[in-house]
Amino acid sequence: MSKIRSSVDVRFILQLWLTGVILLLAIPGYLFYGFLWVVRLMQFKKKFFIAAVILVMLSGSTSIVLFNFYFHPFGVDNQEVDLIITPGMSIRQVSDSLQQKQVVRSSEILLAWLKFSKMDRKIQAGSVTFFRGDGILRASEKLLHAVALEVSVKIIEGLTVEQTAARIQAQTGIDSARIVQLASDSLFISKLGIDAPSLEGYLFPETYRFPKEAKAEDVLKKMTGLFNRSYSKIQFDPLIESRFSVHEIITLASIVEKEATLPEERTRIAGVFHNRLQKGYPLGADPTVRYIFRKFNGPLRVSELNSENPYNTRKFTGLPPGPICSPGFGAIQAAAAPLQTDELYFVAKWDGSGEHDFSRTNAEHDRKKNAIRQENQRRLRLKQVKK
Repeated sequence: MSKIRSSVDVRFILQLWLTGVILLLAIPGYLFYGFLWVVRLMQFKKKFFIAAVILVMLSGSTSIVLFNFYFHPFGVDNQEVDLIITPGMSIRQVSDSLQQKQVVRSSEILLAWLKFSKMDRKIQAGSVTFFRGDGILRASEKLLHAVALEVSVKIIEGLTVEQTAARIQAQTGIDSARIVQLASDSLFISKLGIDAPSLEGYLFPETYRFPKEAKAEDVLKKMTGLFNRSYSKIQFDPLIESRFSVHEIITLASIVEKEATLPEERTRIAGVFHNRLQKGYPLGADPTVRYIFRKFNGPLRVSELNSENPYNTRKFTGLPPGPICSPGFGAIQAAAAPLQTDELYFVAKWDGSGEHDFSRTNAEHDRKKNAIRQENQRRLRLKQVKK
């Protein structure tokens, strides 16, 4: 803001100096021209000569006074005045607002000046800060430096394309259906530098600021651009980097994102999944089944767990066809460089801690599952007794 104001002040001083130069050159010329007419008129009528001199002096002084009155600053309190120029707002509406806010004395003269100087064609939507009493010259200059309006949108880790689109629409008004459509448009995706059939998994979680006039294409370009920059900072285990493509890493990272409640468990969970992939075991991740049915809460039915969908990692070995959500940097890093472990199983403790119990064998895993189930039943009974 200070830089803009200083540049405006410099321009204003230059304009004021130029105006003075023009006046210094013009006034003697007019006076000399008037003097010639006066000499000629003196040959006719003395009264007419006097009237002409008075008229010239009055018109000249009046013009100077009016110019200073409307164009030069007249404020003394330095009170800031904000104006939001919305898309579609007319120049007349802008001029009227500035008069109402006491930035300029006349909206009509400001409007005429903007059209005469062709500044009206350069004014864009945005936010502009004025000072009360800026006058027409300063106000018109500031109108050319409107700051683009922005909306903040927070995209958290673990959201699907549809969930992300819904959040963006809620904050910006951009049609979520358009975002979802573009997220599966192969031509559009290739232009973004993403080698995948859809943008599922590639809409990087972050708090974004989008211009209010942003389109769905602009939003997706910014989000995938941040994904590309973030992915380039990932530190890989060389062996994993040689075995897995970007798409496979993001797919595994998305499952880690949904399974790991605690950040410190990400690399351990990723290590379990890498071990299962290496041994040819199904990953056995319920979040992939939930993704099939978009069922993100409540228990899964047996029929759902037996689905023939290739995303069902309870039934099929290897990675699913693609990511099930957008993973954050931590989950991607965990998938790229997991903890070296010989564990093959984990189960949530369901005690409110977010922790998991890890096991090396299926028998150990079953014992821990039963112990956790019994402990949860005991806690439930105690809670009912207290009621």
